Amino acid sequence: MTHGSAFGHDDGLMPVILEFLDGVALVLVGCPPTGMDDSEATALRSALDAASDADAVVLHGGGGAFLPGIEPARLARTTPAELTARAEAFRRLCEAVAVLPVPVVAAIAGHVSGGGCAVAMACDARVLVVGGSLGRLTTSDADRPVLTGRRVDAEEALRTGLVDLVVRPCALLASAHDLALDHATDKPRKRVQEYAKVR
Repeated sequence: MTHGSAFGHDDGLMPVILEFLDGVALVLVGCPPTGMDDSEATALRSALDAASDADAVVLHGGGGAFLPGIEPARLARTTPAELTARAEAFRRLCEAVAVLPVPVVAAIAGHVSGGGCAVAMACDARVLVVGGSLGRLTTSDADRPVLTGRRVDAEEALRTGLVDLVVRPCALLASAHDLALDHATDKPRKRVQEYAKVR
């Protein structure tokens, strides 16, 4: 049985839908046309907070990009203050994911880089579609992508443990849901306390 709530802009540019299925919260993010800004990130944090009573969470970051930041075409026109604000928005999203008392699985429908990649890596597990890729990662396994900017394709991401599953697009949400149920027995997560110790 499912029931849901909506968060986000009144103009509907980036809807954030929260649904519940079999004890798993599905946080479904529409893809913002110009990348995620602070108000949109706030809506997503609100949805994550509302999902904290579930047994586990699946975070699906919209369209062909997972929680996109600033589009490359707009980057040259972005001021330093705007860049700082976007970076802070993604930092707070990573923190919101990290402190949730339940496992979080990222369902990545295509490509992920920059701030979106940081959020995905803050999750407990990741499911990537065939043909998807990761870029600008923040783990020790990703030193080379960080330095070169190259993307890690789905096959390499699975082989190196950066993602837990690689599936066909039609199976993405179902696979992420099943993986979230598998991880639900781990709650509350020990890393919540570990995170608190380093703050």
